[in-house]
Amino acid sequence: VGSEMCIRDSFRIGLDIDDCLADFWGAYCEYFDTKHNPQMLEDHIITKNVQRILSKDRDFWLNLKVINVPDFVPTLYCTKRVNNKAWTQKWLDINGFPKAPIYQMVYQHGNKADMIKGKVDVFVDDSLRNVLKCQKSGLPALLYHTERTVDFPMFKVFSITKDEIIDAYCLMKEFN
Repeated sequence: VGSEMCIRDSFRIGLDIDDCLADFWGAYCEYFDTKHNPQMLEDHIITKNVQRILSKDRDFWLNLKVINVPDFVPTLYCTKRVNNKAWTQKWLDINGFPKAPIYQMVYQHGNKADMIKGKVDVFVDDSLRNVLKCQKSGLPALLYHTERTVDFPMFKVFSITKDEIIDAYCLMKEFN
């Protein structure tokens, strides 16, 4: 128990923002009326819409609904957003999120591990692609459960709470 307590006190957790903390998906679907325009849900169209339209829409980013607030202070936030980084900081501030550095990767096909490996013990992201890239690079990563990741029973968390993240991390370590 003693060594685990040490881990829990000094454990460094990095968090993705969109669809872990902010309801990007819900806001995107509403903005582009995906119920009536299902083609707006195709990956290449989402990318185009985000880069050409949403990247310039400050109100979109500042008005995202909060879906989770961590019960701890994350070591950092890491996101793949093409918007102004100041908008990301402002959203975190106006919604009362703990202060932590933001690592923002604009390149959608990039690997977040390139920016944050060595800075955190584990990273939590809702994107299976991002989680797998991090893990391949030697950065432990956990998948945050959403309706879009329901089919992936891998190392997952269902809340953004320190205990659940550390427990899932410890379980993952037993299998590696």
